[in-house]
Amino acid sequence: MDDIASELGLSKSTVSRALSDSGRISEETKKKVQDFAKKHGFKPNLVAKALAGQKTLNIAAVMPFEANVTQMMFFHECLSGIVGRAAKDGYSVLICMTESKDNEILESVLINKKVDSVVLTQLKHNDKNVELLKKYSVPFVVIGSGAGEDVVHVDSRMKENCAEFTRLCLNNLKVGSHVLFVCGSLDVEANNNRLSGFLSGMEDSSSDFQYAICTEASDFEDEISLKSWNMILCSDDVVCMQILEILNNKKIAVGKDLKIASFHDSVLLEGHSPSISALKVDASSLGEKAAELSLALASGKECEKLNYVDCAFMLRESTE
Repeated sequence: MDDIASELGLSKSTVSRALSDSGRISEETKKKVQDFAKKHGFKPNLVAKALAGQKTLNIAAVMPFEANVTQMMFFHECLSGIVGRAAKDGYSVLICMTESKDNEILESVLINKKVDSVVLTQLKHNDKNVELLKKYSVPFVVIGSGAGEDVVHVDSRMKENCAEFTRLCLNNLKVGSHVLFVCGSLDVEANNNRLSGFLSGMEDSSSDFQYAICTEASDFEDEISLKSWNMILCSDDVVCMQILEILNNKKIAVGKDLKIASFHDSVLLEGHSPSISALKVDASSLGEKAAELSLALASGKECEKLNYVDCAFMLRESTE
């Protein structure tokens, strides 16, 4: 900065403001300094900048340790978005794998002040991680909704979109058809939102459908055996793959004998034969937006509490 100031005949403080994109100097001076810096290969010393601002240049991504292989596809995509956005601001991402009954790893990170902010990639019902982050006054963002009005969220308007997707899936059913909603653990807040969306969609339907809800994995097969369902809606791709295996074992033809759809898409459903209708949310965009907000909070900025990313209704062969 001394060299740039001397070369351009400016004060060092003016150069500093220009390089940090401050609004306290003219756009003309800012451009003059930034163009000169770029031409001569000037790059800020991030370590020095972090020390001066008492920052770690790290954010944490909290992921569930118990996630299975299929679920990890979502978290991997989400993490890719977090890492990519964090890197743009010179930040690294520390991954914390936490268990439902043990958040010791995250607490250690917070106690030792290893991160400037946190992204929770999955919200549990009465999530202890939320309590922990509030306790240590570390800024954080939740992917999903339901952590409270004082918390910053990134969501896909899950309740509303699940309701609309339910209505779309019901369009090809006859009056009086039987619909089964199979839901994953209600300990995961996203599943509560999906269940609410399903119920809303069923209530808004103009036709007279009979429906039931199954929330226990051990009961899936019994429910399918007890009644001849016309459609099964699944809370996510993991549940849907389990149901597809049961249907295959029972020689029930998807798309012919029974229609099926999922409230979360994946390459497994898209590549299945026949392809499975699903609600598609870009997990990478969720992660990218969450990281952006997390970095803003870390720098002391105010953020909207509710933030949304787009989703798409993928109507495929399984509901034709």
